Amino acid sequence: MRLKLIAALLIVLTVCSACGRKSKEELLAEGIKQLGASNPSGAVVLFKNALEKDENYLDARFQLAKAYARLGKNEQAEREFLKVLKQNPSRDEAIVELAAVYNATRKGDQAFALGEQYLAKHPGSAEGLEILGIACAVTKRFDDAERYLQQALAASPSRSKTRLELAGVYVAAGKEQQAKAVLEELVRSDPKNFKGFYMLAAIEKSGGNRDRALEIYTRILSMDRSETLAAYKSGLIQIEKGDLPKADGIADSMIKEFPKRAEGHRLKGLVLYQRKQYAEAMTSLQNSIKIAPTLEAYYFMGLCQYGRGELESSLSQFRQVLDRVPSSRQARLMTATVLLAQKRVDDAIGEIKKVLQADDNDAVAHNLLGNAYMAKGMFDEGMRELNRATSIDPRIVDAYLKKGYFYFSRGKNAEGESELATAVKVAPDALNSRMLLASYYMRSGSAPKALNVLKGGLSGKKGDALLYNSIASVHLSQNRPDLALASIQKAKQVDPAFPASYQNLATYYAASGKYDNAIAEYSALLRVDPRNLRAMLGLAALYEIKGNDREALAFYDRATDTGQPAAFLTKATYLAKKRETGKAIKVVDELLKKDSRNLAALEMKGRLLMVEKEYKQAVKVFDEVEAVKPDAGVALKIGAYVAMKDTSKAVSQARVFIDKYPRSARGYLVLASVHESLGDRNRAMAEVRNGLRVEPGNGEALVRLGNLLESARDHNQAMAMYDEALKKNPNYVPALFAQGALLDSTGKKKEAVARYRATLAKSETYVPALNNLAYLCASGFGSKEEALRLAVTAFKLEPGNAGIMDTLGFALLKNRRLDDAAKVLERASTLLPTNPTVTYHLALVYAERGDRARATTLLQKSLSQGAFADAPAARSLLAGLRKR
Repeated sequence: MRLKLIAALLIVLTVCSACGRKSKEELLAEGIKQLGASNPSGAVVLFKNALEKDENYLDARFQLAKAYARLGKNEQAEREFLKVLKQNPSRDEAIVELAAVYNATRKGDQAFALGEQYLAKHPGSAEGLEILGIACAVTKRFDDAERYLQQALAASPSRSKTRLELAGVYVAAGKEQQAKAVLEELVRSDPKNFKGFYMLAAIEKSGGNRDRALEIYTRILSMDRSETLAAYKSGLIQIEKGDLPKADGIADSMIKEFPKRAEGHRLKGLVLYQRKQYAEAMTSLQNSIKIAPTLEAYYFMGLCQYGRGELESSLSQFRQVLDRVPSSRQARLMTATVLLAQKRVDDAIGEIKKVLQADDNDAVAHNLLGNAYMAKGMFDEGMRELNRATSIDPRIVDAYLKKGYFYFSRGKNAEGESELATAVKVAPDALNSRMLLASYYMRSGSAPKALNVLKGGLSGKKGDALLYNSIASVHLSQNRPDLALASIQKAKQVDPAFPASYQNLATYYAASGKYDNAIAEYSALLRVDPRNLRAMLGLAALYEIKGNDREALAFYDRATDTGQPAAFLTKATYLAKKRETGKAIKVVDELLKKDSRNLAALEMKGRLLMVEKEYKQAVKVFDEVEAVKPDAGVALKIGAYVAMKDTSKAVSQARVFIDKYPRSARGYLVLASVHESLGDRNRAMAEVRNGLRVEPGNGEALVRLGNLLESARDHNQAMAMYDEALKKNPNYVPALFAQGALLDSTGKKKEAVARYRATLAKSETYVPALNNLAYLCASGFGSKEEALRLAVTAFKLEPGNAGIMDTLGFALLKNRRLDDAAKVLERASTLLPTNPTVTYHLALVYAERGDRARATTLLQKSLSQGAFADAPAARSLLAGLRKR
């Protein structure tokens, strides 16, 4: 080993010595030769040595940037290309290369700008038009991408790269047949264009035509046996078909014929992995990595180590992938899976949320998040995520659940129920299946069946804690609180460390107005789990309701000590609510020091700066949001420009959306919001209608138009818009809620209650529906107990919302909890000092407590603040107080 090390050192010293003797021109020539021989790493060393001799040697710097790009080191490549262009702005080839780097790193707007710059100097250039086409594809402007690439082909019909890019655009836009036509024409005119063949095979495979893909790979190999990638991909298809012996044979042939190529060793590793021969698979994968490291090999190394229970080693492999490709969904989900296995639940949740931030319709991620929440004892959140997963993709669970949800989706409830029941019967210990079946029974109004399913899973083990909590939820839905409390006590007995038991009891007590009991439960949970964030925030919220700001702040401080982002954001919201905006910004800045790209923190900071009227600073913060999530950043900047009364900038920013998404209503909706905020309802309606012309079925646009018609008192047309949105999508919650709100505002309270309940059946955490239904229940269109439960739930979801505080205070008043009602309504009144309804509700509390003087003053104040629905009742009460 020592001799090998000495030999390696001697080689390095010899190379360095040789580099020292050569001129910069010789080093450049040798580097270009190495680059041409597919050795970019060696080329980098040579180009760097040339630059050490002359840091202004432009050709060497340009070639260094190309070598970095070839290695996939895009940041270094970008930096070097920018240096080249700074030194010589007219070097056109650097513009083309830098644009390619920007497109590769999904910076389409920057690539587009370079393409325009290039075309200004070379009008009609195929190369420049191609840059614009790829940039549009990167930003998902597929129609524009197609147009530019077609123009590039018209300028240079034989340009193969353009045809490949055009085919890629068609695939991304879902036009597979057009993509195939382009590629088939390409391989006819250029029979050895292997890239075209590979793309054609990929389209066939993704369309389910694996045999046709195999034919294409065989054709490639018949032209060139050294195309080991084709053999490798053939082997992958055999693995997918379950023919492991055939895949194994392909791997062995590749290793024998091309032992120094990585593909054969990698394929062998995958075959061994499928056979669960993890140790042998790791050896083959490691051999492939030594020859040519690939993300796929690292990923499967991680899977092998996970299969062997080597969790930390497995984690390091998935991190290798994420270091190189942070957007890798599979690697991030496996990272979360490993973290869950290590009981690092909060870390796992953080990883899953990153996946969902990129795509909220990822069923696998929602399913995994549901499991993570269940592991934390967050029953409601867990069930919500599991239900979301199966609603997105019924195939996410086992075959029985898949068939069950397939039947449900077609209205065949009996068959669906049968499949779910079979899933429970086949795997009685699988809690997910049992919980989903119980959830289905609850949604269909069959509580006794739900109880039977849940009780059938009881085994006397710790897992029973989850089932007992679920049984308690069923009892509560039947208004049997004694049985519910008894079930939760049993949960505590079988597993004293299960958080949901304490959380559910705390929620029950809080909804009943028994705040001290709720505080006791959260405090007990903290003794069991001292870092339980939910308990800390729950205690802070309860002390806030009780008007004990000192204790509330103490628990917010304790929560931020955990370092979890939600704690900082909630504490900042609390401080902002108290009008301590400066302190709130400092709290958000603490979080941004830990995570400078946290979108929620950046957005909150910008909004807080706007409260302080620091609009220019807010725009700078929203620029940072735009760098991470362009559409969100632009929308926020529009709000800032409107607040600044800079109408031209607001409108021009809104036009960015329209130009970016010409066939989507979203840009027109943004522009409509600008006109609406300026008080121009007619212009706003015109823009929404423009949006509906380009995208007729857009539910958001239909609801927005309904809202505008409602504000113009055209109630029939407004309801028609909401109906149309629900015809397009019966599950569109905003449309259901909008119908309820319209019925509510027009005095049809019972119908409104039904609509709000329908909304919550679709989305149980939809705060506007929770709040409005709570208010109607408190007003006599339901039970006062349900009003308080709904109001507490809404408050926990949005503790900073003054309107929800008002509803909570009103519900407390109706439940005769006058002291608590006074504290909550006083806080709401501080936040909404000119709202006559809030002032009136506070007056009601003082009147009930016998404080005639304060009640009279507040009633007079409410009647002076403008018209409101309860004004007649306020006048009547004021008159009564004056007579006493």
